[in-house]
Amino acid sequence: MSRNNELQDIMDLLKKLEGKKYGICIRDTEGIIKYINSIYLKNINCEAESFIKGDKKESILNERDCYLKQKTIKENNVCEKDPFIKFIGKSDSISEALNIATKASKGNSNVVIFGESGTGKELIAEGIHKGSYRANGPFIRVNCAAIPSNLLESELFGHERGAFTGAIRKKLGKFELAENGSIFLDEIGDLEKSLQVKILRVIQEKEFQRVGGEETLKTNARIIAATNRNLKKMVEQGDFREDLYYRLNVIPIQLPPLRNRKDDIELLIDYFLEKMNLQLNKNVKFITGRAMKVFMNYNWPGNIRELENIIERIMTLIDEDYIDIHHIPKGILEQDKTFINENDKSKGGINNILSISAKDEILPLKVYEKKIIETALKKYGSFNAAGKALGISHKTVAAKSRQYGVEKQVIWDKRNKVK
Repeated sequence: MSRNNELQDIMDLLKKLEGKKYGICIRDTEGIIKYINSIYLKNINCEAESFIKGDKKESILNERDCYLKQKTIKENNVCEKDPFIKFIGKSDSISEALNIATKASKGNSNVVIFGESGTGKELIAEGIHKGSYRANGPFIRVNCAAIPSNLLESELFGHERGAFTGAIRKKLGKFELAENGSIFLDEIGDLEKSLQVKILRVIQEKEFQRVGGEETLKTNARIIAATNRNLKKMVEQGDFREDLYYRLNVIPIQLPPLRNRKDDIELLIDYFLEKMNLQLNKNVKFITGRAMKVFMNYNWPGNIRELENIIERIMTLIDEDYIDIHHIPKGILEQDKTFINENDKSKGGINNILSISAKDEILPLKVYEKKIIETALKKYGSFNAAGKALGISHKTVAAKSRQYGVEKQVIWDKRNKVK
């Protein structure tokens, strides 16, 4: 077999391995690089480096180094230059919030992060901590809404042995554990008035007492709070202490809901595709344009957390290497007024394949092929009959049916039997 034919065979193999964790470098007999796949660039080895010259070598090594750095940051949770690397977004409102958060991280002032549930408040709080001089200290999280009020005081300030029934030993509170670091008080709007007073004392005097104790303890923990409630309105209604509000609200950061930053949806989906491919051992490569439109038109009441859960659900259940409309949960489709009903032929849906024009969006061939196989089986009820109608063998229909997860549906017409 000639060198060119051998090279072509390897190139064909590479196409099958696209997206998988293989690294292959092809060079000719003179050592000139002919092909390097994208995965290989991320895992380039010393042997291959010796065959790459000049600017080509430099660009490849730069790409590898960039990849390894990002991988290290993600895996080891290390933030070298950007403490907000976990937060995905580039819209104007997000850029403004990140700019304020970056400046806040350099100081020691109290911060309150406002935003609906699922907008990423904890990621911002973590970034503020990691961008500060306290980065080597602990970052302690407390969800004030998740802990019963009768236990929250002990959780925050600790307790002495015998302070109450069940207190069989001394317990350190979160403020003690956050020494030389930061404490993140999530959903602070759910604090009862009695605890609000004690938090106020911690802010003003930098001191507290354990439950059942007499010793006054000092703390230097920085407080970063967050809430999905309107604290100013709560102050007006008498549900939140005014003095605590102004003590906390030194640097306010407002995170917009996902419906107000739709420019970031595509970016977030790309990130979640990559993340879920690794977690679920999948190889989903893209989302179709019309499916993306559905996601863009949806209001996302659960914000980023809901988007991530939906992508995880879809990728867990699908067998294809792409996401299309028929993969999207019905609850989301039903809220999309612009959704194209596939049964409406006048709208040029997938059922009306012959009406496709150059102006229409062209979907992957697999999408059309699956629909044709599915429709033929529903109409004719068997692999043999469907194959004859489509001009292919029944074995091909059966193989395609298995590939796309389409089950044949035998429809018996009792009226014809009677006749």
